[in-house]
Amino acid sequence: MGYYHVESKVKIANLKVGMYVSRLDRPWLETPFLFQGFYIRTTSEVDTLSKYCLYVFIDHDKAPYQSQLQNIPAAGQKTNRIADLPKAIIRYQDTKLVEDEIKFAKECHSSLITQVEQMMQDAGNDKALEISKMKLLVKDMVTSIVRNPDAFLWLTKLKCIDTYAYKHSIDSATLAVAFGRHLGLSVNELNHLAVGVMLCDIGKTKLPRGLLSKPGRLSEEEFELVKTHVEHSVSIMQQSGNMSTKSIEIAMHHHERANGSGYPQGLKGSQIPVFSRIAAIVDCYDAITTERSYCKALSPLNAIRCLYEWRDIEFQSELVEEFIQCLGIFPTGSIVELSSGEIGIVLSQNRTRRLRPRVMLVLDHKHVMIHALPVIDLALVETDAESKPLEIVTTHEPWAFGIDPGAFFI
Repeated sequence: MGYYHVESKVKIANLKVGMYVSRLDRPWLETPFLFQGFYIRTTSEVDTLSKYCLYVFIDHDKAPYQSQLQNIPAAGQKTNRIADLPKAIIRYQDTKLVEDEIKFAKECHSSLITQVEQMMQDAGNDKALEISKMKLLVKDMVTSIVRNPDAFLWLTKLKCIDTYAYKHSIDSATLAVAFGRHLGLSVNELNHLAVGVMLCDIGKTKLPRGLLSKPGRLSEEEFELVKTHVEHSVSIMQQSGNMSTKSIEIAMHHHERANGSGYPQGLKGSQIPVFSRIAAIVDCYDAITTERSYCKALSPLNAIRCLYEWRDIEFQSELVEEFIQCLGIFPTGSIVELSSGEIGIVLSQNRTRRLRPRVMLVLDHKHVMIHALPVIDLALVETDAESKPLEIVTTHEPWAFGIDPGAFFI
């Protein structure tokens, strides 16, 4: 006989601290609660629910003892720091607007593309890598992301299929540093993280040309060959000298998976170094949100949904949830539709109100181009021109309506 949860429909006024909310009367993504299912810890969480719902569903099988409440993460709030991350916690604040940071970020990003391209060519030709030059550029990238991560995150939206390998390395490193910033890593740790993620796939230069861009499914023999890029990457990084253990560990373990299904060693859970777990998440997210010759890109929102479904299977649950909080439900560069019918691109995040980012309007309610490209801060503007509530109602797939987010802002 199957097991069924005892669930009941409860009006907001009848909610009590300690209850487990399993379902809402509306989609989760229309509320500030990032995770499906949570314990009510405070009356303020009931107040928040009352703003969005008339009733919710309570799972009585998960009702905790009062003494257990102290160990339950609060709904929609940042969870406790991941246990095996470095102890120091830095709470970064944006010190520049994205509009002011973008010029520096663009110049640094362009230099990194050139440098990574050169390094991959050198690696393929068995030449020594210019690590010192790359590290200087990485420091500039980290400095920019620490000031405001949205500028570099915008640059990940540039459409550039022909240089996917180079751009994937830099975009994944960008996501890793933004994520590390969110987790409170030190600047020194962010630099090690960026270098490791940027070089973790450099061993692919040793693989046969055409294998990585092959349309369709790889054969078992081809996939085994692809797996060897890990040992090639580690070897190249070790031979380059002046490379931290943390950076090399990222290359060695970024294809390991939480359930032990990854490679090369089949490590699972906490056996995988935490920086490698971070690298695995950002590597996957960037790959599935990028248009490639053999694969369509997912929208950021759909990619987030995929990561959430894969938590505790492919990736550590706590890190997936933190990554979603880092990017927000509507990540920078997302194409969104407002309740007014206007189409815009998420320009930057409001760190405390993730459902109400700053949006650059691109098309009016009739989907006609708006040449002035006005920016609206949804955290400040609550209603439209007709005094109706103004909010994001849906997201669209990458390059919907012919919109290239990267080109529009850059």
